Amino acid sequence: MSMDKQMAVAQLLARFKLQVKRTLGETVDLERITRDADYTRQRLAEIEEAALDEDLLVMVLRLRDHLLPPETPPTPAPVAAPAAPEAKETRRYLMGARSW
Repeated sequence: MSMDKQMAVAQLLARFKLQVKRTLGETVDLERITRDADYTRQRLAEIEEAALDEDLLVMVLRLRDHLLPPETPPTPAPVAAPAAPEAKETRRYLMGARSW
């Protein structure tokens, strides 16, 4: 991560913590939110539900993009191809009565 990007994320986290404190009266553990993906998911979801401020919601979305890896959709189970019907034995009468 470049130094500029690290600084931008740090500023966003600081603004986020202060905005959550002002609007919701709650605290956010910045150490934990940057290191624990489960805590990050849970805390951002809680703040997203409680937020009434558009700026706070935008911060939640931006932080989610920076801190959480994109979730990959579950890989569908391979579907077995339908079994081909058994080939029926056909007789060929080109070479005589005993040719198959």
